[in-house]
Amino acid sequence: MEMNMVVALLMFFCIVGGVAAPDVHGQDSTEQLLQKAEVHMRAIYETGEFAGEARSFRGTWLPDGLGYTVIEPDPGSDGRVRVRYDVATGKRTVVGEARRGEEARRRRSGRNNTSPDGRLAISFEEGNLHVRALDSDQTTPLTQNAITGSISNGRAVWSPDSKWIAFMETDRSGVPFRASLEPSDPTYPEVKQNRYARVGETINKTRVGVVDPEGKAIRWLAIPQPTEGCYMGGLSWAGNSHELFVEKLSRGRDKREYLIADIGTGAIRCIFEESDPAWVAGAYETDAGPVWIRDNSAFVVMSDRDGWRRAYVYGRDGKEEGVLTPGGVDILEFVLADEGGDWYYYYASPDNGTQRYLYRSRLDGSGATEQVTPADQPGTHYYNISPNVKWALHTRSTFDTPPVTELVRLPDHGVVRVLEDNQALRDQMAPWIVRPTEFLQLDIGGGVVMDAYMIKPRDFDPSRK
Repeated sequence: MEMNMVVALLMFFCIVGGVAAPDVHGQDSTEQLLQKAEVHMRAIYETGEFAGEARSFRGTWLPDGLGYTVIEPDPGSDGRVRVRYDVATGKRTVVGEARRGEEARRRRSGRNNTSPDGRLAISFEEGNLHVRALDSDQTTPLTQNAITGSISNGRAVWSPDSKWIAFMETDRSGVPFRASLEPSDPTYPEVKQNRYARVGETINKTRVGVVDPEGKAIRWLAIPQPTEGCYMGGLSWAGNSHELFVEKLSRGRDKREYLIADIGTGAIRCIFEESDPAWVAGAYETDAGPVWIRDNSAFVVMSDRDGWRRAYVYGRDGKEEGVLTPGGVDILEFVLADEGGDWYYYYASPDNGTQRYLYRSRLDGSGATEQVTPADQPGTHYYNISPNVKWALHTRSTFDTPPVTELVRLPDHGVVRVLEDNQALRDQMAPWIVRPTEFLQLDIGGGVVMDAYMIKPRDFDPSRK
């Protein structure tokens, strides 16, 4: 019997063995329970009866927002094709053959992988950056200084005019090694050396560079760094192609600064800073900013300085201009700023921390906040909104139900068509999930209430003990 099945059976015995008595009140004996458990474990680990995974839908919007593309199997071959769908009519058009590994490579590289003009793509190989021509697959090295385990380059982002690439170099060479056991084999575990900075010791050194797609001389930004070191958070272009936004975090993570760096002159200035004696959240953690608006003369930034993560507007001169979202509500994640419609879209769940909904507030701070997700759809929601903000690929799920992806209109949320319903998986699991998962809150004292959930056996009888 395989090890994972043995472990699973032992876990099951630990749960039921101590409470199951033979033939008490008609309940199964311990032996009968274990026999049933073995059948289920074999179905999971040997026969693959429950090996199916929820199918996801990955669509990429066209720039005009009138259609999207997906990669699908080609019925006439063993390959895959890129297909375009019209949002209004659903018309399907095969655009061309999808290159092997294209979808996975795009996911690994991140959203900034392809240049805005669509000609080039950034790739990451053994700690170095390369540029690949999409029409020929010819590559050009951008960095050549990587040393395995010591120096690496990443976080690359294209300038809006496709002429520059900003990136971060991380140097770990000053961080000491620490031995740790790798549980590759429980009988003969391997010892691996990993760099690890203890409190007060040297940490990684990070610097920001800018290079052109031909890989010519790199320009390094002279960002001031204290002797104890600091961290670099978000990196992006500041609404144009000659200024960079860099987020700088103190080593103790009690202070953060938003810096603007001119890549031509090297000048650096601070446009936003905040501190907290406990902790400050980095922009990169929740897409917290900055979001440039008003022809790049202002930006939106998230801050929880009043106890709630809210969206604030600051001018490019660093002066606060207003607040967009209401107090008493945490923004879970930024989604989109629609300047044409004057809306700021974000995820939140004011009344239930276990769920996630789409909300929007006016970019000028006026009016009431609106919940875009229908109130009769509890659960977790994700939206891939079209560039023209008229459509969205909406995915919803709950703890007990597989995800459903549908094309919806915005802002009325009318469903145009279902794109993936995972019906086969839904049917397969229906006999097993006869009791919905129960969500509850536990008061653990001191004014702290924690969310929890409870899964009861299918044959649970509350009258029996």
